[in-house]
Amino acid sequence: MRMKQWIGATMIAVTALAAQPAAAYDLKVTGRTLATKQLVSDVIKRIAGYTKQTTGCSFLFSVDMKVMGRGYTPRQPAMPAAGRSGHYEQWTVNACGKKQLFQVGMWTSPRGGADYAVTPITRPMPLHAR
Repeated sequence: MRMKQWIGATMIAVTALAAQPAAAYDLKVTGRTLATKQLVSDVIKRIAGYTKQTTGCSFLFSVDMKVMGRGYTPRQPAMPAAGRSGHYEQWTVNACGKKQLFQVGMWTSPRGGADYAVTPITRPMPLHAR
């Protein structure tokens, strides 16, 4: 093989490897949710996108979910999930070594499946913060 062909093939291989997504990692998910696996995945992607936009990092290490009772007063801005036969959950996320709380409203979609809204409750804070 000629040197130019070898360099060209090497460049293509390196470019293909660089285009691959990062290796999958185990996300520690704890707590209770009423969401389907697909909805959990969608919400996690939304939160990761938010943390990437606000902190520059989208690595989520863990998520702890908690279903809020009917008497829960949602933080604003929030979609009226309870008024749409839905509910709210509070998700505590460890994103890039910082803890952040999110309110997740979920309700049945008229198109099928579910709609949701994610509202940050806190700013990123140390993991040991209460």
